[in-house]
This record gives sequence, C-alpha cells and structure tokens, in this order.
Amino acid sequence: MIRRAIVVMMLAMAAPQRAAIAQSASTPRTLSLRTDNDAFDFWMLPWNRPDDEYTSGVHITYDGGDAPWWARGFMRGDVACTAHSHTCRTARAELGQDIYTRDATLSDTTVIDRSRPSAGWLYLAQSARSLHDDRSDELTLTLGVTGSPSLARLTQRIAHNAAPAFNRPTDWSRQIDFEPGVIVRYEERRRAAGEIGAIGFDAVPRGAATIGNVLTMAELGVELRAGWHLPHPWLPQTDAASLALVGGVSGRAIARNLFLDGNTFRDGPRVGHEPLVGSGELGVELRYRALSLAYRAVSDTRQYAAGPKWHPWASMVAGVTFDR
Repeated sequence: MIRRAIVVMMLAMAAPQRAAIAQSASTPRTLSLRTDNDAFDFWMLPWNRPDDEYTSGVHITYDGGDAPWWARGFMRGDVACTAHSHTCRTARAELGQDIYTRDATLSDTTVIDRSRPSAGWLYLAQSARSLHDDRSDELTLTLGVTGSPSLARLTQRIAHNAAPAFNRPTDWSRQIDFEPGVIVRYEERRRAAGEIGAIGFDAVPRGAATIGNVLTMAELGVELRAGWHLPHPWLPQTDAASLALVGGVSGRAIARNLFLDGNTFRDGPRVGHEPLVGSGELGVELRYRALSLAYRAVSDTRQYAAGPKWHPWASMVAGVTFDR
C-alpha cells in the first residue's frame, strides 16, 4: 500500500510537467543522461579504481516547458522560456538512481568494520526555475524510496556481471531498509562574466538549502568557467558550437544524511556523518549544435569517521536540445 501511494504521488507530480511540455512546443527542450561512477576515474588503472562509497548514479533529466503550477507564485512576472529569453521561467524533471556500497577488495571480501551500510535511492524530482542573465533560482521537490524498492542491488549486479574482472565483490547484507523519502531544495546561483573576443569566462557562486528525511543540509560553492563561445550556464543557447573548461569547489554543512545516519523510524545499520564535507571538481564541456557532452572529475572529503579521506568519482553527461 505504501509503495502504491508513492507511485501515485510520483505520477501526480509529473502530470503538470507533461501538460507544460504540450503547451510549450516552441520552447527549447533538453533531454540529458548523466552517469556518475568511480569506474570513470580514467587517471587510475582500471583495477585500482574504487568501487565503494558513492559508486554509481544514473540520472535522466528533461528541461523545458513552463514552471509547474505549485511554484509559479514565487516567480511572478516571469514568462516561459524561449530560444532568446533573458528573463524567464522553466521546469525540470529528473528520474534518478544513486547507489552507495560498503568497502571491499578483490583479494579480501571481508567488509571493513565500521564501514557505511550499502544503500540505494530511486527518485523522481521536479524543479521550478526562475532564470535571469545574472541570477538563477531553483526550487525542487523530490520523492523517492530507499531499500529493496530502489533496485540498487539488482542494478549493481547487472553492471558488475558485464565486467567481472574489474569489479570488486559487494556486500548487501547490511543495507539501509525501505523508507519513502521527501526532499525540498532551494538553490540560488549568481553570475559575473566577461569576454575577450571569442573567449569567455565567468564565476558562478551558489548557495543552497535542503530539508527532508533523506537529506538536510546547507551548501555554499563556486564554479569557474572559461572557454570558446562560452555558453550561458542556464539560459537557452543558440550558438552552433562551444568548448569550456570548468572547475569548482563547494562545502556542505550536514544535519542529516539517511544513507549514513540510518532509517528514520526504525533501528538498522548506521555510522553517523561528518558535519562538514567538501568537494572539488574539474571538467570539460563540448557543445555542437543540438548535442552536448561533458566530463567532470570530482573528489569528496571524508563523509563519516571511518570513511576514506578522499573519494574520487566522475560524471559523464550527454544531452540533446530540441527547438533551439
């Protein structure tokens, strides 16, 4: 019954998005696939790459259409985005799965004592975005599930069977149990930019607050970009081609992380979280007409007392934009 209710809530949240898509056929729409994995740490030999902590993420994102009805009140005065908009509002929908696993090695399948529990998170998110030349405001509502319904164990088994020689054994005997999750997140980004001929550069500081039974935290960060025909980081783009180098740092003050602190209303595995966590990243982004590709290497600081001092992983993103 609980799972059926979750599905109904997800479908209800997605309905306004579908309606907005149908009404905004001339609005630029982007469909993208992002995969996060420590197997993408290409600066390491394949057998030396980690296969634990945040080990995998798959995210399908759709940008386009008018902002959802439940958030238009805080975006008064904005209109739906078009190809040449400088002040507008739009929506984003995302279906994703994240996987966290305990530490193990190829030669020793014994899981380290005090290691984090394995966990999966399957979710659907919808965002309302208010976009301006120098500012972006985004409000996101996320619904999802942990435990067996997240399908994390099945997903990892399928992936590991595809390349068993390079994958470590994993242990799902101690994992976060089923729990429906709700997250509300607000993020504000600013932009300061300049250019010299065809070379552009900008700085994008950001702040965010997240609250929910899965994750509660505050975040500050900054992203620096430079490149040829540098695209705007959030407004619709019409340039035929661009190339950008990206770097950034961020810090998070965490009050709750279900994947480390355990289930909310029942006993189970838990290790606690570090209150302050940082991340750094470097990447490259390439766009040609409607197509885009990006690669980012990320390293996170220690997440819990017995966790690794640093955990590297990487993202690969491919996207296509319609009605440019």
